[in-house]
Amino acid sequence: MSAAVAPAGTAVRSAKRAQPEGSAIRHFLRSGVTYWGAMLAVGACNLGFSLIAARRLGPSAYGALAAIVALVNVFLIAASAITRTVTVVVATADDRATGASIFRRGTVAAAGAGVVAMFLVGLAAAPVAHALHMQDPVWIWIAAASLVPAFAGAVTTGILQGLRLFRASGGVNLTAAVLKLITLLLLLDAGLGVAGAGMATLAEVTLIWLVAIPLLHRMFRGVRETPARAGAARHGSLALPAALTVARLVFFNLDILVARHYLGPEDAGLFAALAVTGRIIAYGTGALPPVVYPYLVRHRGDAGLMTRYLALCLAATAVAGGGAIAVLGLAPVSVVRVLFDSAFSGIAPYVAWYGLAFLLYSLSYVLLHYLLAVENWWVWVYAVGGGLAEVGALAVFHGGIGRLTAVETVFFGILFILTSAQTAVGLRRQRRAAAASTAA
Repeated sequence: MSAAVAPAGTAVRSAKRAQPEGSAIRHFLRSGVTYWGAMLAVGACNLGFSLIAARRLGPSAYGALAAIVALVNVFLIAASAITRTVTVVVATADDRATGASIFRRGTVAAAGAGVVAMFLVGLAAAPVAHALHMQDPVWIWIAAASLVPAFAGAVTTGILQGLRLFRASGGVNLTAAVLKLITLLLLLDAGLGVAGAGMATLAEVTLIWLVAIPLLHRMFRGVRETPARAGAARHGSLALPAALTVARLVFFNLDILVARHYLGPEDAGLFAALAVTGRIIAYGTGALPPVVYPYLVRHRGDAGLMTRYLALCLAATAVAGGGAIAVLGLAPVSVVRVLFDSAFSGIAPYVAWYGLAFLLYSLSYVLLHYLLAVENWWVWVYAVGGGLAEVGALAVFHGGIGRLTAVETVFFGILFILTSAQTAVGLRRQRRAAAASTAA
């Protein structure tokens, strides 16, 4: 890069960082509303997928499908470390040259890493299938195959989110979710049952990657990358994003796998349906952390602005989640009958409590994104320590659906208290450091 170009680029980026606080908040709100709306529609499609599968398959077969889907989700969540790393690099550079460099070089490399990961996971197919009471290890291989498109799609998703192109990102996810639902209906009508539902799940993973490719090709047409930008993209650290990946992996999926291991087929299917009702809240608010994250990265030197972003995100999560819990608490039997059928009526006493558990999870997850944005290594403590604590508690108190629900609610309540305290301490330190710098 020539000496004449560098100051100009620096000036442009400085101007972007120096935009008025009100303008930054308005941009954040527009992006948040757009992406949230799209992801709510995605959540509705995913809910429809679960409800149709549960009604058509029945509790026992649906329990088997839920275990397969949870296993796929475990593998997919591993790809989120790539997404968040790419998001940090692109959001920090804040130009399309960096995005073009990562798209042209990183997508192929990520797909290659997915192939390697698929074979490594496949080596454990037999013992994993035995632990989940699956007769055929081929299901583990099929779930592992999701790693290839998931890793490649993680790169494209990170580019879109890093450039704060949430309309495009939401559109990609919504298109994939709609096509997944259509695929499910076609395969169930063809009599494929659990196999068809499993294939529909893998179709969504592949579509999220494929739909984004022509979009990014058009976006980066004629964009020239520079060696400096490419080098910065290659050296993004995976350490902290991997911590958040570990946290989401254990917090969001392993309860279903634990239930599948310890409970009988019927109760495992009932617990899987209960998990769907609780995860409605997580699905409904899950679009918010990816929206707030690049803004926190861009403005991590401004404690006041970061506080506003977090307050807006937490308030929206609490309002949306609180409304859902009110419905679950006031009419649990009706909710279960509408969502499922009379075969699942045994979960009615627990739906509000499980909803509360995942509201606390959702609030904690927002706060973990703040710790990640400011590169606070406590994220690893919460991820590893919290994950071990949750899995250990579920293993010890596995006497039935009620006990598993109580464990999840108490655990996520403790996690929210700890992450709230850690965030408050971090913001206070940022304000003090800013005040000291101003005084000096």
